[in-house]
Amino acid sequence: MTDGPFRNAELNSRWKRYGQDLVSDAVSAEERITQACHSMIGDVDMKAFSPLFGDLKAHAERPQMDLDPVSTVETIFDSHPTSPLADALRRHLIANLRDHIPIGEALNQSLKGTVKEWIDTTKNRLDEQCILVRELGDMKCEDYHKGIERNRETFAAIKPNELCNALATGNKRAFQQAVQKKAGVDEGPEE
Repeated sequence: MTDGPFRNAELNSRWKRYGQDLVSDAVSAEERITQACHSMIGDVDMKAFSPLFGDLKAHAERPQMDLDPVSTVETIFDSHPTSPLADALRRHLIANLRDHIPIGEALNQSLKGTVKEWIDTTKNRLDEQCILVRELGDMKCEDYHKGIERNRETFAAIKPNELCNALATGNKRAFQQAVQKKAGVDEGPEE
């Protein structure tokens, strides 16, 4: 991809597409939301995250209670590769368990908290990219203001439950179909 304000940024093609969508008046808010979610899920190594979440969920569904659920959960995390998303989930889950929340409920709350943190972090990262590409001269001043505002609106409108479901089920393609529908803009109406 060589178009768009993020063309020279160190971002993958999904995020460059999102950057192009930010400044395009032809792209709807819903399309930007879908592209942002698709890009976020695309950044997740599901081959690493899904087994971790599966082990945590299996542990949460066990009928017997742990005397020390924190150490058991830490052992599960230690047996899987780390990532920023897994680290955030670990922080949230251990905090919830220390608050004596039952593990099943703690896991659900932790996933939601992790996704909300992930949304905020990603929004801030894209704001920083807008600032950077403006400084580099790849984005005009009016596009910069439009991009920052639309980025804020997009991430504020993301439904965390949709990302939670994609993570919990390991569905890396959760938003792909909606993004592909957008790509067929030149097609005529269905008959």
